[in-house]
Amino acid sequence: MTVALIVGTRPEAIKLAPLASLLGPEALVVHTGQHHTAGMTGHLTPDIELHTAHDTTRGAQLGAMTSALDQLFRKNRPDVVVVQGDTTSALAGALAANATDMPLVHVEAGLRSFDRAMPEEHHRVLIDHLADLCCAPTPVARDNLLAERIPPSRIAVTGNPIVEAVGHNLPQPEHQLQLLNQLGLTTSAFILATLEVQSHHAHARDPV
Repeated sequence: MTVALIVGTRPEAIKLAPLASLLGPEALVVHTGQHHTAGMTGHLTPDIELHTAHDTTRGAQLGAMTSALDQLFRKNRPDVVVVQGDTTSALAGALAANATDMPLVHVEAGLRSFDRAMPEEHHRVLIDHLADLCCAPTPVARDNLLAERIPPSRIAVTGNPIVEAVGHNLPQPEHQLQLLNQLGLTTSAFILATLEVQSHHAHARDPV
């Protein structure tokens, strides 16, 4: 079996890395070319890289990625296509899978902001309605899908892959204790925050 995992952004790479590890040689990791950052290959090394234009409009990017994935699926014929989240890459993977009659699995399905001004909201809804299997992270996400009349047979509550990703990347307990001692911290008595700094040249909605 060949399972095509479609990634284009770092969050997708982080969340699909545990699944790629479980699948082993059955995983075919396809990087759409949406983002090119140093963090991508640190989490998930692609088997195939598509060189689609990324400094362009969202519509042009979606068209280019969908076309490239359509050609790839017709040539390689994976047994199933997996997309994660709500990025332009995920929607392109879903559209290409649908166009080539490939079974589609949507990881992190059913999330809703109910804000139609968000491009991601449109992506989520479209992908969920195209997917043969919607992997909802929570019962609330499942209920959102049911409210949109997606049949229960196409929904599974699976949890969020970020939990596995975090667990996989956590230091060993003894190393954690060493780090806490070095920083003068005690367990559960601190807050950890991560920040992403963008240059003034970056597009405000780059992650889409």
